[in-house]
Amino acid sequence: MKYLGLDAVWWLVTPGNPLKSKVGLPNVIDRMNSCRQLVQNPRIIISDLESNLGTTRTVETLPLIQKNFPSTEFVWLAGTEIAHEFHKWYRWQDLIRMIPFAFVGRPTQYGVVRNTVFHNDSSLSHHVLHHGGRPILDKGHIYWIFSEPLNPQSSTLLRAQKTRFAPEPSKV
Repeated sequence: MKYLGLDAVWWLVTPGNPLKSKVGLPNVIDRMNSCRQLVQNPRIIISDLESNLGTTRTVETLPLIQKNFPSTEFVWLAGTEIAHEFHKWYRWQDLIRMIPFAFVGRPTQYGVVRNTVFHNDSSLSHHVLHHGGRPILDKGHIYWIFSEPLNPQSSTLLRAQKTRFAPEPSKV
């Protein structure tokens, strides 16, 4: 919020990432409750919007969100590990023309971000943000935020921790 001058962040809890196995995936309500336990800021809104819209792919979700909230300026916010796998997303070339993207630094291998589809697309404008403010948020712009401590948390890691500490199911 600080680096992009955002009023709020909508944390969309997906019904299921099409790139990941759904085996052992807790239901959306349980995952939303887990997310709420991690968030202290009331301007971060945990939502199952994709479940309500019936979408699982960003390229389907975005136009519906923009249609339902026409006066809201949106930025897609994710960790840098998503930038590395972005070329696997359905219709990713369309997505980068629909909305600005911002990636927050995450512990990744050195040089991984430079090897993303974003850096290989000369039509995109890249901005590394070093302090708070309100940059112009335009489609075709990619914003990189590396100035904060890197957070190792991920949905995969959180699910693994929860499974490891889950109580044994009762035997009938």
